[in-house]
Amino acid sequence: MFQDRNWTARPWVITGEEITDTGNSFTITYTARGTFDAEPFTMNVIITGEPDGTITYSMSGGASAPFIRNRLGLCVLHPIDGIAGQPCIVEDVSGAIEESLFPLAIAPNQPFLNMCSISHEVVPEVKATVRLTGETFESEDHRNWSDASFKTYCTPISLPFPVTVQAGDVIEQSLTLHLSGPAIYQASHAPRPATITVGLPSSRQPLPRIGFQIDTDSHALTHGEVEHLRPLHPAHIRIDIDAASPDALGRLEEGLRQAKAMGTRLVPAVFATDPAQLDLFRRQADEHAPDIDHWLIFDPTTKVTPANLITAARDYLGPHVIIGAGTNLYFTELNRGRPDPDVADILTFSINPQVHASDDETIVQNLQTLQVIATNARAICGSARISVGPVTLRPRFNPNATAPDLDFSNTPLPSAVDARQSSGLGAAWTAISIKYLAEPGTIDSITYYELTGWRGLLERETRMQAEQFRSVAGEPFPLMSVFAGLVGFTHVRPCISSDPARFDALLLDRDGALRLMVANFTADSITVEVPGPVENSARFTIEAAPYCVTIHDYTGPD
Repeated sequence: MFQDRNWTARPWVITGEEITDTGNSFTITYTARGTFDAEPFTMNVIITGEPDGTITYSMSGGASAPFIRNRLGLCVLHPIDGIAGQPCIVEDVSGAIEESLFPLAIAPNQPFLNMCSISHEVVPEVKATVRLTGETFESEDHRNWSDASFKTYCTPISLPFPVTVQAGDVIEQSLTLHLSGPAIYQASHAPRPATITVGLPSSRQPLPRIGFQIDTDSHALTHGEVEHLRPLHPAHIRIDIDAASPDALGRLEEGLRQAKAMGTRLVPAVFATDPAQLDLFRRQADEHAPDIDHWLIFDPTTKVTPANLITAARDYLGPHVIIGAGTNLYFTELNRGRPDPDVADILTFSINPQVHASDDETIVQNLQTLQVIATNARAICGSARISVGPVTLRPRFNPNATAPDLDFSNTPLPSAVDARQSSGLGAAWTAISIKYLAEPGTIDSITYYELTGWRGLLERETRMQAEQFRSVAGEPFPLMSVFAGLVGFTHVRPCISSDPARFDALLLDRDGALRLMVANFTADSITVEVPGPVENSARFTIEAAPYCVTIHDYTGPD
């Protein structure tokens, strides 16, 4: 793992590889070089697997020229499933051994420090021991960023960064994973039966109010774009406003115009470094009170809205205005800098599935963590309403960049753009993100995506050209059908997929009228078996098309 001076994870290029498989053991050797800042770094890696369940990963690398890094070395991900809240044994660099627990609630800070090994049960009667050498390691709760793992990584965060790797420096690290138990676990490679288990009608929860974000580049919606978007009946649209900008009031007026065109109400998200800047909006807050759902107040110089800024917002915008605060960043910041839940009416945070990794498997695995975040948020937010947003596929910006001008995208597209926005997989991810945020019943509202363009719901009538982003001018993206499918439904009922890595489902409810959205994350069709609408009724099947959301309507019990 290489994270540059901006904490951006950069890919490696494999330059050579050899695999030897003897049937009950294996050896993999490969060479690799870094990219971006780490391009001068090359490494040799040896991975061995032994019949007794021991896997060793050793790396040795060096730099041919100086470069800057925040983190460089080995990283281990411990899957959350079956581990959160369970016992573990941690050995620190002094040799001291401590019996501990993986956190059940999302830990705001590192649960394990100065580590050299950790042991825990991975499945009943099978224990995994991970031993690391060559650096000092620690663990963090990756659920803070919606990842489905705990992460053990090198170089403690308490040490100064960035660090210059000098020409001639050599980095050598190794990791040994040993499995032990009465019988080494034999994983089955046979596909699990594709079934959906549905919760009782009494377990249903209100569907959060769904809204969207006005395009950050101030794109003015065309008549045709409004005609596509208005039938979604958004609960609100959000616009970000820099209170120090000369065009702050013009930006608010533009938001009000777009909200009116969409037949909804506006959520102004105001970024103010000085409480007095909020006085600019005093008259508009009163004049447009019926047109504004609530205000979000942030200080761009802090990660969580200071209490004095919330108090000032009430003074300047009026005592009857609904004030939201919290963080424009990740749940991490709300968890670490917990605001007083009695000060604001609404507390908010944003979400995306790829703060740390971007492959399809990772973003699908991370979906279930949204349910954990939604549950944990209630303990932090007290009686305040909880608003999540914006929800995006890619990070909107890098909140930890120390040199933003050097934070280049890993892909040919801008770093905030994901080519999957216009794909069936993007629709599948969107549907199931709604499921896991909604099922706990803690979230009041969610703001998704921008309205149009590469980060939006449909391509603009004037399309930007890029081979890497597939779209047709004016065409809705597949994920827009997900939001169209929510219209008219008021509740969600919990349902469980037998194999959520392959498919999952969102079950909507309106007085017994049910709509099942089955999301297929794979390139193959899946026949999914679903229970009948009433107890003991016959089960039926749904053919879920590849990389697609398949919608099925039926009637359930009252």
